[in-house]
Amino acid sequence: MKGAVDMTFITKDVRFSGFKPESALTPTELGNAITGGQPLGGVTAPAGVNGLLGQLTGSIPMLSKTQVPVQMEVVWSVQDENGNQLADDQWDISKGAPADASSTPQVKGTDIAIAFRPEVAELTTTNPVPAPVRRQLVATVTLKALGKSSDPVALPAVPVLIPTLLIPKLIAAFRHGEFQPKAGDDDGFVFLMVPGASPLRSVDQLKATLATVRDTLTTLKSFADLAAFLLRLDSLVSGITASPYFAFAAEDGVPVLNDTTVIQNDLLTNDIELEDEISSMIFIGPPGKTVHWFCEDDFSTENGDFSLKVGPQLFTVIRDLGGAVPVSDPVGTPPLVTVHHSPSGGSDTFNDFLSSVRFE
Repeated sequence: MKGAVDMTFITKDVRFSGFKPESALTPTELGNAITGGQPLGGVTAPAGVNGLLGQLTGSIPMLSKTQVPVQMEVVWSVQDENGNQLADDQWDISKGAPADASSTPQVKGTDIAIAFRPEVAELTTTNPVPAPVRRQLVATVTLKALGKSSDPVALPAVPVLIPTLLIPKLIAAFRHGEFQPKAGDDDGFVFLMVPGASPLRSVDQLKATLATVRDTLTTLKSFADLAAFLLRLDSLVSGITASPYFAFAAEDGVPVLNDTTVIQNDLLTNDIELEDEISSMIFIGPPGKTVHWFCEDDFSTENGDFSLKVGPQLFTVIRDLGGAVPVSDPVGTPPLVTVHHSPSGGSDTFNDFLSSVRFE
């Protein structure tokens, strides 16, 4: 910075008693060191060393305090446990902005939130709980000020452990279509079946587990398939809650549905068993799980049977069993409903015509 300097320099002809330079220009020390002035002439010069006494005064301007705004730019990359870029469908930005400086999907910001898609596994007692999946975030920091930028610096990776989402394999079969609790004057029911290896042993335990799964899914609604599963889970919970009657089984299969009475009536009215009363169903579980329905007892295919598979969306719904081939939601590619033998022996649909069921 430029600045004016004001200096005053005064000299005086003096003599010093010593020849060494003075270490400090303090008046008291100089007074003792000076022996007297130079005579005008004709007089013997006094002893000492001829010299000058000087004084320099002035001011030097100092650099004033200046505030320079510094911008910190942070770009995050999302990686798997091996340091490779994580696939786009495995994570989503909940808070922050996509970074557009690279073809690789990244997140920009100093305050971000990222949702990770969890692995899904069946809730069971036979297999250990899968270990959390490791992901990692790597921040690259660049400082910018006065139109200049520092070199980007990559910071150490931040590990993130993603727990596995455990969901029960569950078939919920309803007496009426569209999971309705009542049709005309007829009360509805819901039949809930989980495998024998499931830790669930009651409807209350099932409801608590579904509530836990639902709470987890509410934080993952940015994934379209998980958001759809959440909606179907709400339909399932609503159907269970609204149903006036229910039956629960923790079995790999029920060979005779007629052995399970759901609605007990008076002596003049027949009781309602599970057999030949099911019209809609919701099936949830990890992808690929299958439940097989039969129109005869003991898993016989004589009068027809079909299987229902869980697709990638973690659920499959049949709103109405009418028709020779039940229509599923989602439809699935390949289809999630497979009719192995068309219904026969008194019915051309599977509606109100099921007698046994098993998981496969």
